[in-house]
Formats: sequence, structure tokens, C-alpha cells
Amino acid sequence: MSTNEDDFFIFADEDSEGHATESHTDLATLPTATERAARAFHIPTDTDKWKILIADDEEEVHTVTRFALMDYTYKGKKLQFFNAYTGRQAVEILEANPDIALVLLDVVMEHNHAGLEAVGKIRGEIENHFVRIILRTGQPGQAPEDEVIIKYDINDYKNKTELTDKKLFTTLTTGLRSYADIIEIEALRQSLEDKVIARTAQVVAQSKLLEKKNEDITASINYAFKIQDSMLPDVDKIQRILTDSFILFKPRDIVSGDFYWFGEKDGKIIISAIDCTGHGVPGAFMSMIGDSQLHQIINMDGITAPDIILNKLHIRVRSALKQAETQNRDGMDMAICTIDPYRKIMDCAGAKNPIIYIQDGIINQIKGDKMPIGGDQREDQRIFAKHTIKLDKPTTVYLYSDGYQDQFGGAENRKFMTPRLRNLLYEIHEKPFAEQRQILDETFENWKNYKEHSEQTDDVLVIGFKINA
Repeated sequence: MSTNEDDFFIFADEDSEGHATESHTDLATLPTATERAARAFHIPTDTDKWKILIADDEEEVHTVTRFALMDYTYKGKKLQFFNAYTGRQAVEILEANPDIALVLLDVVMEHNHAGLEAVGKIRGEIENHFVRIILRTGQPGQAPEDEVIIKYDINDYKNKTELTDKKLFTTLTTGLRSYADIIEIEALRQSLEDKVIARTAQVVAQSKLLEKKNEDITASINYAFKIQDSMLPDVDKIQRILTDSFILFKPRDIVSGDFYWFGEKDGKIIISAIDCTGHGVPGAFMSMIGDSQLHQIINMDGITAPDIILNKLHIRVRSALKQAETQNRDGMDMAICTIDPYRKIMDCAGAKNPIIYIQDGIINQIKGDKMPIGGDQREDQRIFAKHTIKLDKPTTVYLYSDGYQDQFGGAENRKFMTPRLRNLLYEIHEKPFAEQRQILDETFENWKNYKEHSEQTDDVLVIGFKINA
């Protein structure tokens, strides 16, 4: 164990309240927005160390973990350890120290499911959705990984025998990076929301400043656009991997409630089109929640099965928005595909939104399940279906939100409608993908502006790609 004064430890049986006694300085590297958001969620920022809670009933585990991490730093900050020997102590320490960044949590302590009960209390009773929870167990049979990762809002699951020094370093770094990203996203969200509310109140109270205040709001939303645009995957990167592809993305306002997600994990390609509740700033806030949670589920938790991704995302959206306790019913409709080039299959799942694919000149539709991500839940458990498509022949696939087919226009000012969109996709599916995108864009604009320039009804997102056998 290190004797360096920089290594500061608190033991649950020595200080049940978990309060540190050393002096702290403000984090100069964190922006004011982060501090404001942190205060709003009861997370103090007056610490220059990452706070780590080790919860395990074996003293040797505490000693070995602290020794392995005694020289660890991330973003210039060392670690401050808190120690608990029961699930109850872990919850008490987290309640007293909500700015703990990461918990290394044993499953079996005072009883066989003490760690899992602690997870439920951390996420439910004390409502700490920021801390990253790494479940560690020496008895995997007590908490099977495939059951735990779906049922409980944890961020990683490790067998103690796997956690070598290098693995522990990697696990801690990814966890702290995720924690820092979440705090930053919340800071930006809170900052933007505060600006919009403040500017709107001033416009109502001071009509003579209406023009200036509107300019200020637009500037804030433009800043939100920069944040959302940086969040979206790079189209050039997508087209390097899916060479025959296009993305038609047309926000109704400056920022959008629609967004697309793309990534690679374990040799598989994951692509999704997501339609969040609302558009504009509220929809953009939801899109940031969706993007960060998809990143966590796929890149951090390593889940690539599309149905399990939807199951997990539904749980996390409801948890993040506290929908079990409030009247909030915001959510997302989406379709997601996981392409396995080695097995030559594509697994798909949909939450209300369909997947269109064409093989041998025949157009097929996989209907999404008739339930969204998040929102009202009356069933005991929301389970999404997985559909598998063999890729033994050239296959063209389309994913889309409802904005295209819901656009009003044409000679009678009616909606474009799904059958017309499906027929259009079939008519153009053999053309080069850049040309397909152009035709879809021109058709949409001509429909919208058939008689005169009309407003766009909703955000529009259409994704097309081809997989050659």
C-alpha cells in the first residue's frame, strides 16, 4: 500500500459518512457550464481527484486494487479511494458522496445478491445515474452475465480472475472517460436549456428587445447545432466502410430530433436511424441522450445484438427521464441493423420503424415492433424481436424516420405517405447511391413546394446502403 500523502483513502468502517478531510481546490479545467450542471444534479466539483469506491467484503481485494492503481492518473488527476465492505455501506457512501465517478462492486458480500441490490438502490432510491458501475464477481454463477447486463443498469461486468493490472487499467480508463463524457453532455444540456429559458423570459417581459433576444436564442441554438453536428458520425467514414450508401438528413429546424448512429464492434457493423420525440431543441436534447446511451451500450458494454440494444436502450431512457415516477413520456422510434460480414447475415430490430430491403428484384419490409423506446410502459418487460436476413445475394437496405412520408404537399396538399415512398425506393434502388440521394431530395422538395413554398412538417432522415454477396 502506498504511503504517499497524495493517496487518500476512506474506509467505511472508519468513517461511515464517507467525508474526505483533505482540502480541495476547484477544477480549473472544467468550464462554468459543467459546474452549473453539476450543482443542478447535486454533484460537487470541488475535487482534484477521481473518486473511486471499492465495494468488496475481502480486504485483500481492496489492498490489491489500491496497490495496482496507486500511480494511476487520468487527465492529470489521481485517484481518491473510498472503501465499503457491504452493499449497504456502498449505498451510504455514494449517498454522502454523489461525485464518486466509478464503483468497483462485488456481487456477493453480506449475502449472495448484495451487489445487485446495491445497484438497484444506487440507480433507484438515491437516483445516481452518473456513477459508472463495474460489477466484479468471483462467483459468476450467482449472477449470470447475460441476465444481469439486461436487468440491471450497470456499465461493465468482470470476473475477478480477468482483472489483471492491464485489464484493470483499461476498465478504469473507459469508465472514467464515460463518466467525464456524461458530465460534459449534462453540462452542455443544462447550459443550453438555461439560455433558452432565460432568453424566452426576457423576450416576453421586454418586447422592445424582441429582435435582439431572438438573435441571442438563435445563436444558442446554432451552438447547439455545432454540438449535435459533432455528435453525428462522419458520412465519409460510413462510406469508406459501406461504399454503396447515402444519408439524406434534413432537420426541420436548426437542430434535429432525428439522428443516425454508426459504429463497428467485434468485426460487426451497426447502423441505425433514430426519430426522437419532438424536433428542434427538445428533440436535440433527446438525441444527445440516445447517442450517449447507444455509445455506452455498444462500445462500452459490447452489446451488438440489435434486439438487446433496443431492450437496454429502453430501460436506460426510462431511467434517465425518471419515467416510472413522472409524467414524462418522451422516447424514440428507431430501426437498427447489425451486419456480420463474416457470417454473411444481417440482424435487424425495430421500435415502431420498419426496415426495407430488396433482394432479387423483390422488395421486403420488416415491420418494427409496435412500441417505442422509452415512454409509457404497461407490460412487465419490453422485449423487441430480432429478424435475420441472409446476405448470400446483393441486398439493398433502407432505414428512415417518418418525416419523409408525413410531409404535406402535392396537388391536393396531402401527405406523401408510406406506399409512395416505398415505391420510390424500389424505382431507384439500382441507381448509384449518390443519384438515389439526389432523387429523394428533389422529390421531397418538389412535393413540399408543389403549389408554393411550404414549411417542412418534420425532421427527415433516410439511410440507404447495399451489401454485395
